[in-house]
Amino acid sequence: MENVFVKARAPSRIGIGGGGSDLPSFFESEGGAVLNAALNLFSYTKMSKTGKGSSRVVSHDWEVDRQFQDLKLEFGANKKDNIDMVRAVMESSRLAPKDGYEFVLHSTSPKNAGLAGSSALIVSLLAATFNMTGKPMMNRNELARTAYHIEREILKRPGGYQDQYAAVFGGFNFIEFSKNKIEIQPLRLEEDLVAEWHSSMMLFETPFVRKSFAHDVERQKEEDIRGGGASVEYLKKIRDYAYGMKSALVCGDVVKMGELLHLSWIEKKQLPGVSTGEIDRLYEVAEGSGAYGGKLCGAGGGGFLFVVCDMADRKKISNQMEKNGARTVNFDFDFEGMISWRTNC
Repeated sequence: MENVFVKARAPSRIGIGGGGSDLPSFFESEGGAVLNAALNLFSYTKMSKTGKGSSRVVSHDWEVDRQFQDLKLEFGANKKDNIDMVRAVMESSRLAPKDGYEFVLHSTSPKNAGLAGSSALIVSLLAATFNMTGKPMMNRNELARTAYHIEREILKRPGGYQDQYAAVFGGFNFIEFSKNKIEIQPLRLEEDLVAEWHSSMMLFETPFVRKSFAHDVERQKEEDIRGGGASVEYLKKIRDYAYGMKSALVCGDVVKMGELLHLSWIEKKQLPGVSTGEIDRLYEVAEGSGAYGGKLCGAGGGGFLFVVCDMADRKKISNQMEKNGARTVNFDFDFEGMISWRTNC
């Protein structure tokens, strides 16, 4: 019998506006709104059935090559070879390790970048396992909710809802959150407008190692929200700026987008564990070189810096940022979202 390989990929994302207001601890009482864009920095899954009596995970990104025969989660007990993500997805898809499966995982989104690469990987794993079983693929809303359930509730990794939706849907999305409803609005931009934004958006890998894990930063934020701390007021403003960013995006108003990004970044910096003196100085380098505004991607503490500028200033900004240790990351937008396919090799 000819071997069949199931493959899947899902995109990472830039959280442009509203980040943090997608936390249930916030939006269930205050309402949330985020604007994001999917990137062609993908998380890939390659899956095959071996029938060998145990399953195997191979990932050069994780530096893991491991056999396993059960779905018992390890959490922090085995940080070196932890494959809980694969186990949780197999459990959700009702696959038994002893039936013999092999997973090869790879991501072009760097670790701890703040681009939601781990959420994208869970989405690609889900797509691959459903394809392998031959079950009808669940609709995209359900797939995003399932990915959220696995990452946040089963694996207990803190964070909001937007990451899974971006990975499943792709493109530019505006998402509103309330206690009883999540409403996703895919923003279908004309090609010339997409080109305008591609020429006006830049992404930089900062040289700073995170002083704390993103999970710890998210937990601090959630604790402050639940305790009625100052984070609630900061997140209200961040949420409100997201509506203005949506309008700027569909109108192609680069200057307005930059101004709102800057105002939102001022609020985000007030949240626990987000910024450092080093990050602030790098942001000032970008501003001083012509950027209209920007923000740190993800929970904070390090990772990638996103800025908006006039296309004429791209080279100057890139040169100055690289002189200060940041690396320019080339990207394009992804409009397909999660996809899965089969091959014979």
